[in-house]
Amino acid sequence: MATWIYLVRHGQTVWNEEGRLCGSSDVPLSDEGLAQARKLAARLKDIGIAAIYSSPLLRARQTAEAIAAHHRVEVKIEPDLREIDYGDWEGLKVADVLEQFPELEKLRREEPMKFVAPNGEPMRQFAERVISAIQRVAASHADETICVVAHQTVNRFILCWILQSPHPAHRTPHSLDFRFWRQLRQDPACVNLLQVREDGLWRVCLVNDTCHLVG
Repeated sequence: MATWIYLVRHGQTVWNEEGRLCGSSDVPLSDEGLAQARKLAARLKDIGIAAIYSSPLLRARQTAEAIAAHHRVEVKIEPDLREIDYGDWEGLKVADVLEQFPELEKLRREEPMKFVAPNGEPMRQFAERVISAIQRVAASHADETICVVAHQTVNRFILCWILQSPHPAHRTPHSLDFRFWRQLRQDPACVNLLQVREDGLWRVCLVNDTCHLVG
């Protein structure tokens, strides 16, 4: 017996296309992102999904609603699945951040648990709320299959947490090393599949699958 979690990233936005940091800004899906959400929904339509959870941000909710259209479930909003708040960096292109804040951007990439964007959310605090959210959601659906619609950094941190311990539920964000978070690619509308076994072991069974977007 196990809980299965389809952890997906929302479809593409114009800011994604332009290489801007979306963060907590409520950016909608682009036309391409809406098409990606429909393809993702078609990919998951024949899976018996017991519940769908979404970040409160519009781009995630739009993606979640596309998936829910094929299932008799309502989208549940989980506030702690929202993307990190980049404060004054919101909307900036990554290239501009590299030019204007080289040392701080280096910290974000290499020592994320020490990083805080100007007027933004500490990445350590972000990690704590995201990991707490995925644990809470999983615990509410023992032996069921669910879908969680979130964001690039959210998904990367969840994957980091799982991959660092056979039983990650016994580990807190404070004790973990998130320095490889950027090595875990998360494309728009991608699918990750997680398994939570009855004995508490979390497994990563699929990462960044976008085969449904081909063709």
